[in-house]
Amino acid sequence: MTQHYTRAVQVTEEQRTPAAATPRWVWPVLLLGAVVMVGWAWFILGFLSEPSAVGRVRIILLTSSAYSIGSAVVGVVGAFGLMRQERWARMLAAIAASAMTFSGVGAVAGIPALLALLSSRNSSRN
Repeated sequence: MTQHYTRAVQVTEEQRTPAAATPRWVWPVLLLGAVVMVGWAWFILGFLSEPSAVGRVRIILLTSSAYSIGSAVVGVVGAFGLMRQERWARMLAAIAASAMTFSGVGAVAGIPALLALLSSRNSSRN
């Protein structure tokens, strides 16, 4: 019975696929991007006190700041996941990097992080 259990554990360990190695500099870049996104949201929220910030303009300002804060939160969670080498962290980090890139302001951090995540994923298949 012990041999059967040992064999089952060996087979299970052999079937696991190794996780792609993410460069160590990705998580600090995501944290930097999160800081930039929070700063951008703060800047955008400053325009809510303007007299022209009514109706659609106000909705756009609120939506843009919520998008920036949301991508910052996802970036922080993804960065901490990458630090701990969690399995789910690569996908969350890629989502955060994409969101940062789409904002324009966060592209400084989003593009390098996204490229590193994509290139490290492809290198594990070779």
